[in-house]
Amino acid sequence: MKGSLFSDSWYKVANIKVSLLDAVDVQKQFYRGELWYVLKDRFNNSHFKVTAEAYTFIAMLKTDKTINEVWEECIASYDEGTPTQDEVISLLSQLHMNNLLNYKNQPNNEFIFERQSEKKKKEFKNKIISLMSIKIPLWNPDRFLNIVAPLVSGIVSYKGLMVWLFVVIAGAKAIIDNSHQIYDNTQGMLAPSRLVYLYIALALLKLLHETGHAIMTKRFGGAVHTVGVMFLVFTPLPYMDATSSWFFQSRWQRMLVGSAGMLVDFFFAAIAALIWSQTGDGLLHTLAFNVMVVASISSFVFNANPLIRFDAYYILSDFLEIPNLAQRSRQQWLYWIEKYLFSVEHSISPSLSHKEAFWLSFYAVASLIYRSFIAVVIIQFIADKFFGIGLLLALVSIAAATILPAKSLITYLAKNPTLERSRKRAVTVSALALLAVTILVALIPFPCAIKAPVVVEAKEYSKVYATTEGVLNKLLLKSGDAVSKGDVIAQLSNVDLETEMATVKAGLHQNMALKQRAMLETHDDLKPLAVQEKMLHDQLSHLEQKKAGLTIIAESTGIFVAPDAESIKGRWLKRQTRLGSVISAGNFKSSAIVSQEQAFDLFKEKNLSASVKLYGSSAVKLKVHDILVIPYQKEELPSAALGWSGGGDVSVSSSDKSGKKTVEPFFEVIGTIESGTSAMPNLLHGRSGIMRMKLPPEPLFFQLYRLVKQTIQKKYKV
Repeated sequence: MKGSLFSDSWYKVANIKVSLLDAVDVQKQFYRGELWYVLKDRFNNSHFKVTAEAYTFIAMLKTDKTINEVWEECIASYDEGTPTQDEVISLLSQLHMNNLLNYKNQPNNEFIFERQSEKKKKEFKNKIISLMSIKIPLWNPDRFLNIVAPLVSGIVSYKGLMVWLFVVIAGAKAIIDNSHQIYDNTQGMLAPSRLVYLYIALALLKLLHETGHAIMTKRFGGAVHTVGVMFLVFTPLPYMDATSSWFFQSRWQRMLVGSAGMLVDFFFAAIAALIWSQTGDGLLHTLAFNVMVVASISSFVFNANPLIRFDAYYILSDFLEIPNLAQRSRQQWLYWIEKYLFSVEHSISPSLSHKEAFWLSFYAVASLIYRSFIAVVIIQFIADKFFGIGLLLALVSIAAATILPAKSLITYLAKNPTLERSRKRAVTVSALALLAVTILVALIPFPCAIKAPVVVEAKEYSKVYATTEGVLNKLLLKSGDAVSKGDVIAQLSNVDLETEMATVKAGLHQNMALKQRAMLETHDDLKPLAVQEKMLHDQLSHLEQKKAGLTIIAESTGIFVAPDAESIKGRWLKRQTRLGSVISAGNFKSSAIVSQEQAFDLFKEKNLSASVKLYGSSAVKLKVHDILVIPYQKEELPSAALGWSGGGDVSVSSSDKSGKKTVEPFFEVIGTIESGTSAMPNLLHGRSGIMRMKLPPEPLFFQLYRLVKQTIQKKYKV
């Protein structure tokens, strides 16, 4: 028997007489070989998808029979395929919400349709909590789309596909060819003077995006009855309702409708890229860049990501042939919990196979993580502009992630009829799980550390650089070779220098000849010739010094370190171009950069311990001792390798050519690395990495609290 005939819930609906509306169309669809039915109301274009078993029950509904009578007949004919009483109640509630039922007697609003009220309340709460789901319908565009149907057929064709491919490839090439300009252009996108252009681009693209869905829907015979405004992060944007595509029998047609908006986005992003690459500074250039960035990024982050319920979600659902993917993924986890933790005997899995169960389970976890990430990014974005609103959204999101799930869990444990025989076990297991999570997060100490960018340098070293400009012809040593003071490291050549020396020597010969002639003829010319001779000798001496500089000699004994020297061999080197360093035997020093917020925790520790891992040698951990936190703020990095210009993570001033001037003050943590460590890489000097400074163990909750607090203090100065 499918549930208890004496259930209070069932008594409230059992005597209702109901049937499907006559205006409901039914369409068969197959997912993974399983039959589903799509119910469509011809009047309001609403759709509802049910399994074959559920449709068997729905099809038997008649206004001259009560729900209980129909249910008993269904059991007699299809015992195993009959929905349970609770499933029937839920099914009728959802059909009523979609206006698909016709009643002969007055429905019992005290129960079955109190679920409707609860559902409406839940949807309203979700709209308040959600940052991107408030929609206001405005217009029915179906008649207009019927008029432009011939044009639609021309666009959605193989010729249209060829045009799309050509434009997108050309746009991608334009972006690649001008990629060096993209970063500079993005710096001013959010400037107040450019926000209006950004919004214009966003609104225009959203309109074109939704039009793409509508055109593709109309192309395959669907209808679009709603155009309206959606508020996305408080920004009004257009939207269109293309849900009639759910009625398409071909999943490939449904997937094309889902992808149409992104195809439009990428098409206009490519056109904007072509315009941007061919124009100079100005309104058109700015607007084209905004269109290019917004169209591509919005599609990749939102529409192309199936982990949130936008275009790619429906595409993936059709591709995997798993209808109601998000809802059933949550039901799958509930099934696992009910079956293996709560020991519910008759819990029914929403999946039809092990493979489908895997996809549902994976999707639930992945989508939860991604939605949480997107929520944090959006809240941070809003807080950067409007701190008060961002703080309010953060509090609402925290409530949505804690209070509402807790309330739902309590209601589920207290009232859900599925747990009638295992309610005590479910409550006990839930309480123990909550206690275990609390202990794990708030009581058990976990390792705690501060990570900071670091550069390692030898305490004693000399720089090797070109004292004279020239071509690097010979490199006599390789990086890592031992070198003694006075050894030749490299040899340069300079044809211009040789020519200039030859010219000066010729001038000296000429001066000597003129001097001998003046001694025979007139002594008055001897004095200026002597001055000229001295000048030529000085010039020659200077040129000889420069020539000597073409031979680069080690100034100290040690190891020659020049990882990039081979790459510049054969190239023209300017004066003072650095080839490398000669590292003397001894210890190395480490210099780490710590933010002001992190330094506060370091100053409290008397005996710091730390280790360093260098980029490219992450498997080797270098121990650091004699650690000292310099007790005053600095604004110049110990090495440009730590800053953005040197490939590091520390933000530096764009106006500083040295690449060492930081945007924000920092504290420096210095230490000593012993060169005798057996696992030490042969060459450390000038290499950067990460220093990990250990702090006392602390529970995860307090570590997260400190991280959030430091982030707020740093970003918003609160």
